[in-house]
Amino acid sequence: MYAVIMKRSLGLMTLLVIAISCLGPANSQAKTESPCKRMGKSVKVGKVSVPTCTKFYPSKPAINFPSDSKTAKYGIVIVGESGSDSLGTLFDRRNKRTSFSAKLVPAGLSGKPEAAQYIFKAKLKKSRVVSLTPVLYVPTSTMVQPFVGTQFLGKVNNFSPADSINDTDLIRWKFDSLSTDGLVAGKFLNLKNSVKMSQMVEPPAPCATSLSQLEGATGWYTNLLGTDDAIYLVWYPAMHTRMDSEYVVKMNGGLGVTYMSAAPTINTLLIKKLDITLITTWTIHGNPVGTPYSFDTQGVGGFPAGFGPQTPADPCPFR
Repeated sequence: MYAVIMKRSLGLMTLLVIAISCLGPANSQAKTESPCKRMGKSVKVGKVSVPTCTKFYPSKPAINFPSDSKTAKYGIVIVGESGSDSLGTLFDRRNKRTSFSAKLVPAGLSGKPEAAQYIFKAKLKKSRVVSLTPVLYVPTSTMVQPFVGTQFLGKVNNFSPADSINDTDLIRWKFDSLSTDGLVAGKFLNLKNSVKMSQMVEPPAPCATSLSQLEGATGWYTNLLGTDDAIYLVWYPAMHTRMDSEYVVKMNGGLGVTYMSAAPTINTLLIKKLDITLITTWTIHGNPVGTPYSFDTQGVGGFPAGFGPQTPADPCPFR
Protein backbone atom coordinates (compact mmCIF):
# COMPACT_ATOMS: atom_id res chain seq x y z
CA MET A 1 0.00 0.00 0.00
CA TYR A 2 2.77 2.37 0.92
CA ALA A 3 4.56 1.69 -2.36
CA VAL A 4 1.42 2.49 -4.39
CA ILE A 5 0.91 5.80 -2.60
CA MET A 6 4.56 6.76 -3.21
CA LYS A 7 4.19 5.89 -6.89
CA ARG A 8 1.11 8.09 -7.23
CA SER A 9 2.79 10.92 -5.30
CA LEU A 10 5.86 10.75 -7.46
CA GLY A 11 3.65 10.84 -10.51
CA LEU A 12 1.92 14.00 -9.27
CA MET A 13 5.23 15.63 -8.40
CA THR A 14 6.57 14.78 -11.84
CA LEU A 15 3.54 16.39 -13.48
CA LEU A 16 3.99 19.53 -11.36
CA VAL A 17 7.67 19.75 -12.24
CA ILE A 18 6.87 19.34 -15.95
CA ALA A 19 4.16 22.01 -15.77
CA ILE A 20 6.46 24.48 -14.00
CA SER A 21 9.34 23.83 -16.38
CA CYS A 22 7.03 24.45 -19.36
CA LEU A 23 5.71 27.72 -17.96
CA GLY A 24 9.13 29.08 -17.02
CA PRO A 25 10.79 29.34 -20.46
CA ALA A 26 7.58 30.61 -22.10
CA ASN A 27 7.41 33.55 -19.71
CA SER A 28 11.12 34.29 -19.84
CA GLN A 29 11.13 34.28 -23.64
CA ALA A 30 8.22 36.70 -24.11
CA LYS A 31 8.41 38.36 -27.52
CA THR A 32 9.86 41.89 -27.49
CA GLU A 33 7.83 44.41 -29.49
CA SER A 34 9.69 45.68 -32.54
CA PRO A 35 10.24 49.45 -33.06
CA CYS A 36 7.65 49.52 -35.88
CA LYS A 37 4.65 47.47 -36.93
CA ARG A 38 6.57 46.29 -40.00
CA MET A 39 10.35 46.23 -40.33
CA GLY A 40 12.41 46.18 -43.50
CA LYS A 41 15.93 45.46 -44.63
CA SER A 42 18.64 47.13 -42.56
CA VAL A 43 20.80 49.95 -43.92
CA LYS A 44 24.46 50.52 -43.16
CA VAL A 45 25.78 53.57 -41.35
CA GLY A 46 29.51 53.00 -41.27
CA LYS A 47 29.88 49.59 -39.67
CA VAL A 48 26.50 49.73 -37.93
CA SER A 49 23.48 47.91 -39.40
CA VAL A 50 20.40 50.03 -38.74
CA PRO A 51 16.95 48.42 -38.95
CA THR A 52 14.38 50.05 -41.24
CA CYS A 53 10.84 51.03 -40.31
CA THR A 54 8.44 50.33 -43.21
CA LYS A 55 5.11 50.75 -41.39
CA PHE A 56 4.25 52.62 -38.21
CA TYR A 57 2.03 51.35 -35.45
CA PRO A 58 -1.44 52.85 -36.08
CA SER A 59 -1.93 53.97 -32.47
CA LYS A 60 0.45 55.91 -30.29
CA PRO A 61 3.31 55.65 -30.20
CA ALA A 62 3.93 55.15 -33.90
CA ILE A 63 7.51 54.11 -33.09
CA ASN A 64 8.18 51.94 -30.05
CA PHE A 65 11.37 52.36 -28.01
CA PRO A 66 11.94 52.21 -24.23
CA SER A 67 11.19 55.28 -22.16
CA ASP A 68 14.03 57.74 -21.65
CA SER A 69 16.06 57.42 -18.47
CA LYS A 70 19.02 59.02 -16.72
CA THR A 71 21.38 56.81 -18.71
CA ALA A 72 19.74 56.70 -22.16
CA LYS A 73 17.60 58.86 -24.44
CA TYR A 74 16.13 58.39 -27.92
CA GLY A 75 15.67 61.09 -30.55
CA ILE A 76 17.06 62.70 -33.68
CA VAL A 77 20.36 64.53 -34.00
CA ILE A 78 21.52 67.45 -36.09
CA VAL A 79 24.89 69.14 -36.43
CA GLY A 80 25.36 72.86 -37.02
CA GLU A 81 21.95 73.98 -35.77
CA SER A 82 23.64 76.20 -33.17
CA GLY A 83 25.90 77.77 -35.81
CA SER A 84 28.90 75.64 -34.86
CA ASP A 85 29.90 72.53 -36.80
CA SER A 86 31.65 71.23 -33.69
CA LEU A 87 28.40 70.97 -31.74
CA GLY A 88 25.38 68.76 -32.27
CA THR A 89 21.91 68.69 -30.74
CA LEU A 90 19.80 65.74 -29.67
CA PHE A 91 16.04 66.34 -29.85
CA ASP A 92 14.33 63.76 -27.66
CA ARG A 93 10.74 62.53 -27.96
CA ARG A 94 9.45 65.72 -26.33
CA ASN A 95 11.76 67.94 -28.39
CA LYS A 96 13.91 68.72 -25.36
CA ARG A 97 17.43 69.62 -26.53
CA THR A 98 20.72 68.20 -25.32
CA SER A 99 24.01 69.43 -26.78
CA PHE A 100 26.97 67.17 -27.49
CA SER A 101 30.24 67.02 -29.40
CA ALA A 102 29.62 66.60 -33.14
CA LYS A 103 32.42 64.00 -33.17
CA LEU A 104 29.92 61.52 -31.72
CA VAL A 105 27.79 61.54 -34.90
CA PRO A 106 28.74 58.94 -37.55
CA ALA A 107 30.73 60.66 -40.30
CA GLY A 108 28.25 59.65 -43.01
CA LEU A 109 25.40 61.50 -41.29
CA SER A 110 27.10 64.51 -39.71
CA GLY A 111 25.55 67.67 -41.12
CA LYS A 112 23.45 65.75 -43.68
CA PRO A 113 19.69 66.38 -44.14
CA GLU A 114 19.03 62.62 -44.17
CA ALA A 115 20.21 62.45 -40.54
CA ALA A 116 16.64 63.56 -39.69
CA GLN A 117 15.45 60.13 -40.91
CA TYR A 118 17.28 58.28 -38.11
CA ILE A 119 16.34 57.63 -34.50
CA PHE A 120 19.48 57.63 -32.31
CA LYS A 121 20.08 56.14 -28.91
CA ALA A 122 22.16 58.46 -26.76
CA LYS A 123 23.99 57.06 -23.76
CA LEU A 124 24.25 59.54 -20.91
CA LYS A 125 26.64 59.98 -18.02
CA LYS A 126 25.86 62.72 -15.51
CA SER A 127 23.39 64.20 -18.03
CA ARG A 128 26.08 64.40 -20.74
CA VAL A 129 25.89 62.51 -24.03
CA VAL A 130 28.85 60.13 -24.17
CA SER A 131 27.88 58.03 -27.21
CA LEU A 132 25.36 57.99 -30.07
CA THR A 133 24.13 54.96 -31.99
CA PRO A 134 21.61 55.04 -34.89
CA VAL A 135 18.91 52.49 -34.00
CA LEU A 136 16.17 53.06 -36.63
CA TYR A 137 15.93 54.40 -40.18
CA VAL A 138 12.64 55.84 -41.51
CA PRO A 139 12.43 55.95 -45.34
CA THR A 140 10.45 58.73 -47.01
CA SER A 141 7.95 56.13 -48.22
CA THR A 142 7.05 55.17 -44.64
CA MET A 143 6.05 58.73 -43.79
CA VAL A 144 3.66 58.99 -46.78
CA GLN A 145 2.24 55.45 -46.74
CA PRO A 146 -0.75 56.49 -44.53
CA PHE A 147 -2.01 58.75 -47.37
CA VAL A 148 -2.59 55.83 -49.76
CA GLY A 149 -6.32 55.25 -50.24
CA THR A 150 -7.35 58.66 -48.88
CA GLN A 151 -8.98 61.78 -50.31
CA PHE A 152 -8.71 65.45 -49.41
CA LEU A 153 -11.75 67.73 -49.60
CA GLY A 154 -11.39 71.44 -49.13
CA LYS A 155 -11.13 74.74 -50.93
CA VAL A 156 -8.53 76.67 -52.89
CA ASN A 157 -7.82 80.24 -51.77
CA ASN A 158 -6.90 82.81 -54.41
CA PHE A 159 -4.61 85.77 -53.68
CA SER A 160 -5.59 88.90 -55.69
CA PRO A 161 -7.54 86.85 -58.24
CA ALA A 162 -8.22 88.00 -61.78
CA ASP A 163 -11.60 89.43 -62.71
CA SER A 164 -14.43 86.85 -62.61
CA ILE A 165 -12.32 84.46 -60.47
CA ASN A 166 -13.77 83.52 -57.09
CA ASP A 167 -11.86 84.15 -53.89
CA THR A 168 -12.36 80.46 -53.08
CA ASP A 169 -13.45 77.33 -54.94
CA LEU A 170 -14.08 73.75 -53.84
CA ILE A 171 -11.37 71.16 -54.57
CA ARG A 172 -11.04 67.41 -54.27
CA TRP A 173 -7.90 65.25 -54.40
CA LYS A 174 -7.34 61.53 -54.07
CA PHE A 175 -4.15 59.55 -53.37
CA ASP A 176 -3.89 56.05 -54.81
CA SER A 177 -0.51 54.34 -54.86
CA LEU A 178 2.97 54.36 -53.34
CA SER A 179 6.04 54.20 -55.58
CA THR A 180 9.40 52.71 -54.68
CA ASP A 181 11.00 56.18 -54.59
CA GLY A 182 8.75 57.40 -51.78
CA LEU A 183 6.06 59.24 -53.77
CA VAL A 184 2.31 58.80 -53.41
CA ALA A 185 0.63 59.23 -56.80
CA GLY A 186 -2.79 60.84 -56.91
CA LYS A 187 -5.24 62.88 -58.92
CA PHE A 188 -6.67 66.40 -58.73
CA LEU A 189 -10.20 65.16 -59.34
CA ASN A 190 -11.88 68.46 -60.21
CA LEU A 191 -9.06 70.29 -61.95
CA LYS A 192 -10.56 69.50 -65.36
CA ASN A 193 -13.61 67.35 -64.49
CA SER A 194 -16.76 68.38 -62.64
CA VAL A 195 -17.57 65.97 -59.80
CA LYS A 196 -20.33 65.52 -57.24
CA MET A 197 -19.16 66.52 -53.80
CA SER A 198 -20.92 63.64 -51.98
CA GLN A 199 -22.80 60.41 -52.68
CA MET A 200 -26.25 61.83 -51.94
CA VAL A 201 -28.95 60.70 -54.38
CA GLU A 202 -32.00 62.71 -53.24
CA PRO A 203 -31.79 65.62 -53.36
CA PRO A 204 -29.07 65.66 -56.06
CA ALA A 205 -25.59 66.15 -54.63
CA PRO A 206 -24.03 69.57 -55.23
CA CYS A 207 -21.67 69.69 -58.19
CA ALA A 208 -18.11 70.96 -57.94
CA THR A 209 -17.53 72.50 -61.34
CA SER A 210 -14.02 71.86 -62.64
CA LEU A 211 -11.56 74.65 -61.97
CA SER A 212 -10.58 74.83 -65.65
CA GLN A 213 -14.23 75.55 -66.53
CA LEU A 214 -14.60 78.11 -63.77
CA GLU A 215 -11.58 80.06 -64.95
CA GLY A 216 -13.06 80.74 -68.41
CA ALA A 217 -10.46 82.36 -70.65
CA THR A 218 -8.33 83.75 -67.81
CA GLY A 219 -6.12 80.67 -67.39
CA TRP A 220 -6.07 81.47 -63.68
CA TYR A 221 -5.76 77.87 -62.52
CA THR A 222 -4.26 76.07 -65.49
CA ASN A 223 -1.46 78.60 -66.07
CA LEU A 224 -0.06 77.67 -62.68
CA LEU A 225 -1.35 74.15 -62.09
CA GLY A 226 -1.45 72.94 -65.69
CA THR A 227 -4.09 70.74 -67.32
CA ASP A 228 -2.59 67.42 -66.22
CA ASP A 229 -4.53 66.39 -63.12
CA ALA A 230 -1.84 64.03 -61.79
CA ILE A 231 -0.48 65.06 -58.37
CA TYR A 232 2.21 63.60 -56.12
CA LEU A 233 2.80 63.71 -52.39
CA VAL A 234 6.25 63.38 -50.84
CA TRP A 235 7.95 63.88 -47.47
CA TYR A 236 11.00 66.09 -47.03
CA PRO A 237 12.58 65.39 -43.61
CA ALA A 238 14.65 68.59 -43.64
CA MET A 239 13.31 70.89 -46.33
CA HIS A 240 14.58 74.39 -45.51
CA THR A 241 16.39 73.65 -42.26
CA ARG A 242 17.41 70.38 -40.64
CA MET A 243 14.32 70.46 -38.39
CA ASP A 244 11.86 71.56 -41.10
CA SER A 245 9.87 68.38 -41.75
CA GLU A 246 7.35 69.01 -44.55
CA TYR A 247 4.80 67.16 -46.61
CA VAL A 248 4.72 68.46 -50.18
CA VAL A 249 2.08 68.10 -52.90
CA LYS A 250 3.48 68.50 -56.42
CA MET A 251 1.46 69.35 -59.52
CA ASN A 252 2.36 67.54 -62.73
CA GLY A 253 1.84 70.44 -65.11
CA GLY A 254 1.86 74.21 -65.39
CA LEU A 255 4.80 75.80 -63.62
CA GLY A 256 5.48 72.74 -61.46
CA VAL A 257 4.31 74.56 -58.36
CA THR A 258 4.37 72.76 -55.00
CA TYR A 259 2.32 73.16 -51.84
CA MET A 260 3.61 72.44 -48.33
CA SER A 261 2.17 71.37 -45.01
CA ALA A 262 4.13 70.80 -41.79
CA ALA A 263 4.91 67.15 -41.01
CA PRO A 264 5.98 65.76 -37.64
CA THR A 265 9.64 65.09 -36.99
CA ILE A 266 10.17 61.39 -36.34
CA ASN A 267 11.34 61.88 -32.74
CA THR A 268 7.83 63.02 -31.79
CA LEU A 269 6.44 59.74 -33.17
CA LEU A 270 8.04 58.09 -30.14
CA ILE A 271 5.09 59.43 -28.08
CA LYS A 272 2.29 60.00 -30.61
CA LYS A 273 0.76 58.44 -33.71
CA LEU A 274 1.06 59.77 -37.25
CA ASP A 275 -2.35 61.41 -37.74
CA ILE A 276 -2.80 62.81 -41.27
CA THR A 277 -6.25 64.14 -40.39
CA LEU A 278 -4.47 66.93 -38.51
CA ILE A 279 -3.28 68.38 -41.84
CA THR A 280 -5.64 71.24 -42.67
CA THR A 281 -3.65 73.66 -44.86
CA TRP A 282 -1.32 73.43 -47.87
CA THR A 283 0.54 76.65 -48.74
CA ILE A 284 2.26 77.54 -52.00
CA HIS A 285 6.04 77.19 -52.08
CA GLY A 286 6.96 80.59 -53.50
CA ASN A 287 5.48 84.05 -54.04
CA PRO A 288 1.74 83.81 -53.32
CA VAL A 289 0.61 87.06 -55.00
CA GLY A 290 -1.68 86.53 -57.98
CA THR A 291 -1.95 82.77 -57.45
CA PRO A 292 -4.15 80.05 -56.01
CA TYR A 293 -1.91 80.29 -52.95
CA SER A 294 -3.30 77.68 -50.56
CA PHE A 295 -5.66 74.76 -50.08
CA ASP A 296 -7.42 74.24 -46.77
CA THR A 297 -10.35 72.52 -45.07
CA GLN A 298 -12.29 75.62 -44.03
CA GLY A 299 -15.62 76.67 -45.50
CA VAL A 300 -16.47 73.40 -47.22
CA GLY A 301 -20.08 73.55 -46.00
CA GLY A 302 -21.58 70.24 -44.92
CA PHE A 303 -18.99 68.11 -46.73
CA PRO A 304 -16.48 65.90 -44.86
CA ALA A 305 -13.53 68.27 -45.02
CA GLY A 306 -9.87 67.31 -44.89
CA PHE A 307 -8.39 63.83 -45.13
CA GLY A 308 -10.55 60.73 -44.97
CA PRO A 309 -11.16 57.40 -46.70
CA GLN A 310 -11.80 57.58 -50.44
CA THR A 311 -15.36 57.59 -51.73
CA PRO A 312 -16.33 57.21 -55.41
CA ALA A 313 -15.96 60.36 -57.49
CA ASP A 314 -19.18 60.64 -59.52
CA PRO A 315 -19.03 62.92 -62.58
CA CYS A 316 -21.65 65.61 -62.94
CA PRO A 317 -22.55 67.99 -65.78
CA PHE A 318 -21.02 71.46 -66.00
CA ARG A 319 -23.23 74.14 -64.46
